[in-house]
Amino acid sequence: MVNQPVSVDPQNDPFQYAFSNTARIVLQRLVHFRVLPSTNVYAKTQGEAGEPEGLVVLADTQTAGTGRFARSWHSPPGGLYFSILLRPSMLTPSETQLITLTVGVAVAKVLQQAYGVQATLKWPNDVQIDRRKVAGILAEQSLTGDHVEYVVVGIGVNVNIPLDDFPEELTSKATSLQEVLGHPVELPRLFGYLSGQLEYWYIRLRDKGFPTIAPHWRKFCTHLGRSVTVTSSEGIVKGIAQDIAPDGSLILSSPTGKQILRSGDLDYHPELP
Repeated sequence: MVNQPVSVDPQNDPFQYAFSNTARIVLQRLVHFRVLPSTNVYAKTQGEAGEPEGLVVLADTQTAGTGRFARSWHSPPGGLYFSILLRPSMLTPSETQLITLTVGVAVAKVLQQAYGVQATLKWPNDVQIDRRKVAGILAEQSLTGDHVEYVVVGIGVNVNIPLDDFPEELTSKATSLQEVLGHPVELPRLFGYLSGQLEYWYIRLRDKGFPTIAPHWRKFCTHLGRSVTVTSSEGIVKGIAQDIAPDGSLILSSPTGKQILRSGDLDYHPELP
């Protein structure tokens, strides 16, 4: 556990340089730490203190990074781990999952356009290459009644991490850009690309709404129209993934009728129709 996080001098930080050259409208401020327990926790603390929208918190490593359902997020050196503080007044509490889907589109666009990899999206928060997870997204909201005070969205990308460095239980499920490309990736450059795309797609969500983003999400998604299994706290549902709802939920056609699922772990079966 880190009691006194040590920030990186912004005057000599290539991440600050990359950030300042790409993100200017919404994403305004970057704080960069060598080590943090969790970038999401730090960003939420700032959100509770009244920090305006646009703070980005970056850490070289996390000692207590988490994913969905409080699962541990493997955060060794060589990855890219950062969180963004947003105040999306245009969204209701039931719509904040749209931020997760929008961020997925931004990450997939960068991997495809800047690095030439065929990234895909798995509902609700995974970015994959060849069905192995290369990036994850965790959005956490704070509410006052029916009003969204803030959303912190955390993004973790497996970049320069050898497959041997993953825990044994992840070696068949995860991958990294270095493994896919066969060479290391310059982290500040990737962070700059992501900052620019994340700002662009968030502004698009804010100003034009998710219907203008949904076609891009569907294009990257590989399990729509396929047999899937979704496991959640309410049980296991099997059926055909039909589409995403206006609030980002998954529309599933099951033997018992149409199901609307807000969360869960999805597995799909590419060999089935």
